Amino acid sequence: MMVPGIGAALFAEARVLAGGVKAAGELIHLPGGAMMLVSGMGAARARLAAGALLENGATALVSWGFAGGLLPGLPAGSLILPENVIAADQIVYPVDSAWHERLCRQLQGFAGLYKGPLAESPAMLASCVEKKRLFSRTGAIAVDMESASMALSAKKARVPFMVIRAITDPAEMVIPQSIQNSVDEFGRVWFSRVIQGVVKHPMDLPLLVRLGRNFRAARAALAKVAFQAGSNLLCPAEKLGERGFSKRAPGS
Repeated sequence: MMVPGIGAALFAEARVLAGGVKAAGELIHLPGGAMMLVSGMGAARARLAAGALLENGATALVSWGFAGGLLPGLPAGSLILPENVIAADQIVYPVDSAWHERLCRQLQGFAGLYKGPLAESPAMLASCVEKKRLFSRTGAIAVDMESASMALSAKKARVPFMVIRAITDPAEMVIPQSIQNSVDEFGRVWFSRVIQGVVKHPMDLPLLVRLGRNFRAARAALAKVAFQAGSNLLCPAEKLGERGFSKRAPGS
């Protein structure tokens, strides 16, 4: 039996699968045999979480949570099941093809499911210009900071890998400075700082309202995956497909 190890950067992402998550680094056992860790944002934290999951018996890795949009017109709440992850160094990591096919089959009829590539960014992309630049360079439809590290960990451990992400901020949306300064690495919001930021930059308020609405749409998309696929996320059968590095990304 395969044991999925799910890495979530943020508490809000993890709570879609386990509502009572409170501590980062705590190994959470889910119904169906999967396990999960909240890593915090960024490649280094994701790498540590992947290692801990593998050390505790995970035999497959899942990068789970939210993502930013790069493809123009891709709306908030879109579900991203990429076939490939493009790392910052332009190396392309494929997900497990059999697992991907099975999950896509299970989610047939899901409005807004996309399979295009996901790119890594070393830092949050807050501006439309940054998102447009990464889209032009990679052709990826979405971006996050953790999936490439988890993909590399899965590659080294020779275990299957999957990415399940939902869009919070589309390509056309700016993430306001007031929220950038008010969120820690686990997605916890310091509301006093948000208020201070809005007082200084009142034009941020409509963006914050929109971001909150987008967050709810993304969370609903992940919740639907959990409902339809189960908390084990349809881990593949014992026989593993061929995995490894593929060719370099366009423009490398």
